[in-house]
Amino acid sequence: MATVGIVGINGVVGQTLHKQFAQITVPFETKTFGRQDKIPALDIAVLCTDNPDSVRLVSELKDRVKYIVDMSAQYRQDPHVPLVIPEINPHTITKDTRLIASPNCTTTGLVMTLKPLMAHYTLKEVFFCSYQAISGGGKKLLENFHTPGSLYENNCVPLIGSVQDNGYTSEELKGIYETRKILELPKIKVYPHTVRVAVENAHSLGVSLRAEQPFDLEQVKKLWNDFPNLTYSEEIKTPKQISGTETTYVCRLRRDVEDPCIIHYFITFDNLLKGAAMNARQIVQLLLEQFV
Repeated sequence: MATVGIVGINGVVGQTLHKQFAQITVPFETKTFGRQDKIPALDIAVLCTDNPDSVRLVSELKDRVKYIVDMSAQYRQDPHVPLVIPEINPHTITKDTRLIASPNCTTTGLVMTLKPLMAHYTLKEVFFCSYQAISGGGKKLLENFHTPGSLYENNCVPLIGSVQDNGYTSEELKGIYETRKILELPKIKVYPHTVRVAVENAHSLGVSLRAEQPFDLEQVKKLWNDFPNLTYSEEIKTPKQISGTETTYVCRLRRDVEDPCIIHYFITFDNLLKGAAMNARQIVQLLLEQFV
């Protein structure tokens, strides 16, 4: 029987992934490990770890694990490592792939809404402001959030990740470069602004999208509703409502008041599920079904 290991089982994503594994329909055995544990030979290892641990573990495991799924940001822009959302680009995984990266949680929600439109529209520019939940920062940030006097209490903090030399944060740059790689649209312009808000779980984004062609709003809604794990709602959807669900929700769709080639809309989704553990579970199932 195939063996699948979760490395980083004590973190929020590791614990969520362990629960997600119950949905995999292919028989396999789960093994769980802390970040410093000795890892035996496995068919698949999912690294729910930060960048330094992922670098160390990829090096240590490459000769005794067939497939490694890395949840950190370390390998996402490596041209030799596929950056995978199974609804969008499963074709980038082959039997010879050994290392697979899972995308940033905020980017995942965005590209889930962009991909279905690409069949009918030439996407040119996307502007977004994120409203990112505390759980996206992991266990330590959740503990900080629940500490009296926390910066994040009843607040919006426009700083996620570290500020780079160009003034962007590392989180904002992920939104640019990961979007281009996943969608295979190297020229699309992405204008991000990322904000941490006092919401415990489920990220949201306000999005403005420009295409070459005028948008047909009814066609856009249908394209979204026909896409796996994506739903357009005429009703308002909020993080509080959808936390704990696997669907990415879109609402508040409207055409720009001046330019018919621009639409505006709102996205909300569970960042620990589709933004992390659910996506990893889908990748593991794909590997089990096709290559292990």
